[in-house]
Amino acid sequence: MNVKSTEIKDNTRDCMRVLVIHPDARGGVSNYYRQLRGRFTVPVHHFIVGRTLGEHGHLQRTLRRFADYWRFVTFLRKNSIDLVHLNPSLDPKSFIREGFFALLARAGKKKVIVFFHGWEKSCEVRIEHYFLWIFNWFFGKADALIVLTNENKETLERWSVIQPIYKEVTVINDNELAGFDIQNALKKRQSSKTWRILFLARIIREKGIYETLEAFSLIQSKHPTVELVVAGDGRELDNVKSFTRARNFHNVTFAGYIRDEEKRRRFQEAHIFCLPSYAEGCPVSVIEAMAYGLPVVTRSVGGVVDFFKNGRHGFISESLDPAVLAGQIEKLLDDKNLYERISVNNYQYAQSHFLASDAALRLERIYEAAFSSPKPNKKE
Repeated sequence: MNVKSTEIKDNTRDCMRVLVIHPDARGGVSNYYRQLRGRFTVPVHHFIVGRTLGEHGHLQRTLRRFADYWRFVTFLRKNSIDLVHLNPSLDPKSFIREGFFALLARAGKKKVIVFFHGWEKSCEVRIEHYFLWIFNWFFGKADALIVLTNENKETLERWSVIQPIYKEVTVINDNELAGFDIQNALKKRQSSKTWRILFLARIIREKGIYETLEAFSLIQSKHPTVELVVAGDGRELDNVKSFTRARNFHNVTFAGYIRDEEKRRRFQEAHIFCLPSYAEGCPVSVIEAMAYGLPVVTRSVGGVVDFFKNGRHGFISESLDPAVLAGQIEKLLDDKNLYERISVNNYQYAQSHFLASDAALRLERIYEAAFSSPKPNKKE
């Protein structure tokens, strides 16, 4: 089934009905909606799009995309949907693909909300210089837009977007921390002979995996028992493993793609989280690490910049220099009082800012505002 409606709790026609379009794959967007399942109080259908199992080649991809559009139009005709919620990234492929969903939804006289989960700076520059008219054609008549960072919001305002623009955050499942006790976790971590640094992301160069390995190598000269756990899969994984063998790195474990109980176990067994990405939206792994009371070492990119305080949540900088990363991690290894303060603060901050139940309520308020408001008038 490609359409799921597990959130349906009221079948009366006078209740607003929402259709959320998103992929069902390994990635941040699908994970975001997994966390929200069962938490809406309005009827929400999930319309699954994107690559299918066994899909190969340009022709199959093209045919599948047309099939997605046809299924979408057919579903709208057969079901009472009031509002369509799109989840693109600002990158060339997603921008075009989701843009046609927006056009089809508007042609069906549905309210439209657009939630940008990713944002490529290079794509932003091209749109601003050459293709702003296409952006306006696709999304300029949406009823509301949602972004993950203040910088993205400022860009939309610069593009003369007059619809309401909301800022959201990545979320964690409220049940994710069931049974987790931060004080007991701290005692175990502080008394552990082996400290573990966790890197959890898609294994691609842009996530900073090579910088993390280089930093870990520098750390080992002073802390030979420290371990690095690399969790995730991706196109660069084989090259990263070869790099690790060629450099003769010790105490590096490759955990592969992890989720659910295995992911919870890795977070609970870790001591420090490291993600020096080149660019991000608002990485869910950083939020999850904070929820488990892990100090975070990361870079000043994406939505992290809007809330992350240096020395309070961990360490953040512009640098990709492995020596800088190593120095930040060593501060946490050497100063147990600092480590404990950051750990407790991250746990408490995540509890008060990033729970899925709160995000579902915020989204519902956005749905209600968009559903009840008239279309905005273009500026003169």
